[in-house]
Amino acid sequence: MGKNIEQEELENNKTKEQVLTIKKNRITKIAKSIRKLVVLDQKQIKKAINALLKYRESTTTDNILDIKDDFIYLEIVLNKMPINYSLRPVQIKLPNAIYNQEMNSKFCVISTNPQRQFKDQICEFDIPLIQKVIGYGKLNKKYPTYTDKRKLFYEYDQFFCDQRIYGNLAKGLGKIFYYRKKIPFPINCENITQETLNDLSNYTYFIQGNGPVYTLKIGRVAQTPDQITQNVLAAAYEVLPQILQEKGMSLSCLRQLNVKLSSSISLPFFSRLSVREIEAWKNQ
Repeated sequence: MGKNIEQEELENNKTKEQVLTIKKNRITKIAKSIRKLVVLDQKQIKKAINALLKYRESTTTDNILDIKDDFIYLEIVLNKMPINYSLRPVQIKLPNAIYNQEMNSKFCVISTNPQRQFKDQICEFDIPLIQKVIGYGKLNKKYPTYTDKRKLFYEYDQFFCDQRIYGNLAKGLGKIFYYRKKIPFPINCENITQETLNDLSNYTYFIQGNGPVYTLKIGRVAQTPDQITQNVLAAAYEVLPQILQEKGMSLSCLRQLNVKLSSSISLPFFSRLSVREIEAWKNQ
């Protein structure tokens, strides 16, 4: 993987704060352009969502061993591989939360050592979704084998970590977290508040990877078609600038936007022809 834009700017003697400001401004500019040029049809999205929900209902059984993922996914398809990409998770705000107590959502936070201080602070707050706090130093002791790490991976819906240890988690978590793109989202545990921690459930978490197909969770089958449609629109317009702001990427790289279940085919609600396809159509 080559250097991304942030790495190049850091090497040009810019501070981390300056780099983040430049990136934020770049993403804002791209987002405005996308909203003008990519018009998403709510009726088409809702039609696709209804088809997915109908399919899900038709394949549901009473077999307790037939456990299905109940998430609905937004799928972004590009027509080229990105030159650079980042595995750092990005928060995507959703108007209708996909994590809450009714859905039995469980969060896990990996803290610095010792964990007791942060754990006591969590106990003082009312944070129902944070079910576990693990000290960074105890990861390898409590979860030494691949089987242990795999069990941890499936036990919680979302993982978070103290931003000070974000870069040191790979060995403790193992390959499964990085291969399956469930990397903890870094948070500021030094100045944490109850409001900030509870707000974590109002987002979905996107990890770019090397593409050219990306997916992120944007809904639950228990939600209404209108709620899921609202989430699709919000997520699409937020995640596209994150992908297209990378070096060598542009709006012309966007091929298709789909919705899908983990076990279904992808249903498109937006398609974009490549320059070559447009020329071929003109020359018919």
